[in-house]
Amino acid sequence: MRLFEEAFAGAPDYIHRAILKAYVRGASHKPLSDDSLEPYIEPWVGTIGQAAFYRQIAQMDQRYTDEVQDSYGELRCPCLVLWGINDQWIPVEKGRELARLIPGCELIEIPDCGHLMQEDAPEAITSAALRFFIGVDGDATDRHGSRSSSRGR
Repeated sequence: MRLFEEAFAGAPDYIHRAILKAYVRGASHKPLSDDSLEPYIEPWVGTIGQAAFYRQIAQMDQRYTDEVQDSYGELRCPCLVLWGINDQWIPVEKGRELARLIPGCELIEIPDCGHLMQEDAPEAITSAALRFFIGVDGDATDRHGSRSSSRGR
């Protein structure tokens, strides 16, 4: 697609929709119904959406990530990375590498999960977010590391 952006951008709507559905389905580890796919493909249809979809594909370039990668070590805020073990778009090893580059970063690898974690494992996101932002003991940690109880609010 990257090499033939203009050809894909001019494809008939029914072909474009078939491409979109196949593309997005490849991001999920679990099967997605057409109804589940709709919110993901809707922004990329129509004259403007279709052209934008192929333009963003054509603009994908690893060098943009590489340009900022050396700055990851400067991050000084709590960081949690969730990564689907079955991600077919970006392999879990990239998640491991990212977590190693960020000081104090926690990585949680989610089993039976692809790139679309919100579809494959929404409960894993909720659980990790609650643990990260609230803590298992029910206390919240502010960005300075101070604890404040969420009880009684």
